[in-house]
Amino acid sequence: MLLVTAALLICPGLFSSEKARAYTLKNNKVTIYEGETFPMDSLVADADFINLRLITSDRSISTPTKDGALLGLGIGECVVTLSDKKGGRDEIEVKVVSKADVHMVALTLDDGPGSHAMELMDFFASRNVKATFFMIGTDVGNYPKSVQRMVDEGHEIGNHTMNHKQLTAVKKDRALKEIEEGAKAIEDVAGVPPTVFRPPYGDSTAEQRVAAGMLTVLWNIDTLDWKYKDASRVEKEIINGAANGNIILVHEIYKTTVEGVKAAVDKLIAKGVRFVTSTTLLTRYGTEVEDLIGKRCFSDKNIRD
Repeated sequence: MLLVTAALLICPGLFSSEKARAYTLKNNKVTIYEGETFPMDSLVADADFINLRLITSDRSISTPTKDGALLGLGIGECVVTLSDKKGGRDEIEVKVVSKADVHMVALTLDDGPGSHAMELMDFFASRNVKATFFMIGTDVGNYPKSVQRMVDEGHEIGNHTMNHKQLTAVKKDRALKEIEEGAKAIEDVAGVPPTVFRPPYGDSTAEQRVAAGMLTVLWNIDTLDWKYKDASRVEKEIINGAANGNIILVHEIYKTTVEGVKAAVDKLIAKGVRFVTSTTLLTRYGTEVEDLIGKRCFSDKNIRD
């Protein structure tokens, strides 16, 4: 995890012929856990930098990608050196810590994509939140830009079947087609296949989960946002349910849910909670995805056959 603790970095004396410049971080505290890719231009509001170097505590050097992403950092302390186009330099001290030491929660959004997806992603991008979107195959073609943006911005896309049928209430062949057709519809729009599966109503057989060929992600916190359609209640349920390792269920298609999510996320981030994708949460302790296929994953501590 990279931890930037300064809100304002002032660099007097760096420029012999110019006034001192200030580099303002977009957030007071930006947290990046071990192994995450994070573009430096989202740390620094003045993205007028051309060179970034990382010098770790053991003096080894890691060079970011051309877009400024920080890759391959090991656990420990390091310094980010920023060089601007006019020759000025500044440094940010950071710390890399294990994912196991971060308070993580997976926010999962069902039944989309819908008309509020872009608003949610605007918000998520401004807070460095990663979420999992479980989408219905018949709806993805209505919001192709939203789906593509989910992929481009590092959110996780999930298969919520083609028509949102309860898989245990239809014939075996129809249930398997629901899974297969949903995955294909999503891939046709997203350009990549979904990586997680959520059966409607949480009901599935072991055979169906194996046939899906990916993580089956359920939940251990149900906000019941679809029932009450009350933003303040959604906010309260998310905050109360955001224990480390939990998977929270909301539905992106309700405006009240969007409002409640925004309020809750801001309060939880201020307390140090990190919102990550389902796969990141479920594999944080080194478990391989292949070992979880066919199982029912309710949280990172509750995985059942």
